[in-house]
Amino acid sequence: MEKREKIILILAGLVLLYGAFDYFILSSDKNETMQSETENKFTGFLESINASLTSLNILEQKKSNPDYFISMIESEWKNDPFSKIKRNQKTTIDKEMAGLMYSGFIKFGNKMLAVIDGMEYTTGENIKDSGYKIIRISSKNVILINKLNKKIVLYLTEG
Repeated sequence: MEKREKIILILAGLVLLYGAFDYFILSSDKNETMQSETENKFTGFLESINASLTSLNILEQKKSNPDYFISMIESEWKNDPFSKIKRNQKTTIDKEMAGLMYSGFIKFGNKMLAVIDGMEYTTGENIKDSGYKIIRISSKNVILINKLNKKIVLYLTEG
């Protein structure tokens, strides 16, 4: 064997010995410190679970008490499922307008057509046989005006 081969083998052997020494002897101290850190994290996790379970147990005890239910019913609700929806939209229905029905719309680029009683109308047109003029067309409603400048809103009825 040549001199450089011997040097390479000696260096490889030293690296192997250092690796074995580090793995078997020095790593036992690291495992103990790592184990205590993980144990601390785990105990913290268990304590948080116990706290949440305790609060759930208190809620269950409250729910079994009828007085708690009565107090919940009497308190004000954030989202009352039984409240009536208040609409700010004012609509009027004339005798002439009772037959008008906004059933759809057609959009061509910037131009919108409203389908009222099966006929297509655009903004500014008069509705046949009613005396109403279309002021504005949207996808949800059509705003009409009569001869007396009274605004009427027709809402889209699909069906």
